Amino acid sequence: MIAHAKLSASGSSRWLNCPGSVHAESIYPSDGEGSEFAIEGSMAHELADLCLKKNRDADWYLGKIVYKRTVEKEMVEYVQEYVDYVRSFENRFTTLYTEERVSFAHLVPDGFGTLDAAVVDSDKGICHIFDLKYGKGIRVDAFENTQAQLYATGMENDLAFLHDIKTFRLHIVQPRLFHFSEWDISKEDLLLFGKYVTERAQLALSPDAQRIPGKKQCQWCKAKGDCKALLDFTTATITAEFDDLESIDVETLSEDEKKSILDNKGLFVSFLNAVEASIFNQLGTGKEFPGYKLVEGRAIRKWNSSAEKALIDKLGEDAYLKRMIGITEAEKRLGKDFTKDLTDKPQGKTVLAPLSDKRQALDIQSVEEIFDEI
Repeated sequence: MIAHAKLSASGSSRWLNCPGSVHAESIYPSDGEGSEFAIEGSMAHELADLCLKKNRDADWYLGKIVYKRTVEKEMVEYVQEYVDYVRSFENRFTTLYTEERVSFAHLVPDGFGTLDAAVVDSDKGICHIFDLKYGKGIRVDAFENTQAQLYATGMENDLAFLHDIKTFRLHIVQPRLFHFSEWDISKEDLLLFGKYVTERAQLALSPDAQRIPGKKQCQWCKAKGDCKALLDFTTATITAEFDDLESIDVETLSEDEKKSILDNKGLFVSFLNAVEASIFNQLGTGKEFPGYKLVEGRAIRKWNSSAEKALIDKLGEDAYLKRMIGITEAEKRLGKDFTKDLTDKPQGKTVLAPLSDKRQALDIQSVEEIFDEI
């Protein structure tokens, strides 16, 4: 069984930004083994650890059992990208640590975490902290990443007597998004971060700690569907300056009002989905909820077990349709080198993005062209 700290490194963006979330989440049951996505992530981490510890490539484990699952080619390819990335920082002056349990209990009561990998370069005084994110849903950046910083504080505390580390280079590796991000923090700034963590931890462990809504802290919070603070924040942001939502003319909103709403769109949608899930779960346990009930959704007909034989008897080979396999399936069978000269990538759809997005802004010639594309 995997141990979890009450104030964990992985949940730090939540409890550092919203101290009240710790007490709020305490009444919710644990996730147990986790979703299929969580199991897949754990499997990828274990595979990566085996490769680094035993100095093997990921394809050595193809078809073998890792974390109670059979390793398939797709995972082999993505994990190998991470393994190659970590190995690129190794040399004769470095020491590799992998799946290392690090303690930051000097900052947070019972604080600990398990970092994916670290490479300490004694010659340059740099400690590289690597965090593998196997999911492909949300892009994560290394800049001021609190989870990686807590791992760095643990490494600094545990290894200070062995290595003179002046800089910690934090790496976020998301191979399925082709995203590799890094950010440097000095030992001095890391110590300042540690003081901030201690202050926030003391607040978070208080039963009457304040709840402070926001995108980072609410994203994975179990309590957001029942959070009054998030409801008040959502309502205040959307209804600011307006007495009646139904009478709002969007075109009359100021740029600041539009920006405030758009900046928090993800948070609003996440909150509404969490509220809906909370009501669904309540009804699913046999309890009532005013104005709502569970009903059977729309279903689509599908063939039963007798259909194939009956169709073949009537139509023969015409019972089947043939089509060319997709690009992903072809790469699974033949490798990516086979498809590189056989595919085209059309121009992507124009989408709205914040200025912090690293993609280059489009050179739009006129407003009319934007509307034509839409």
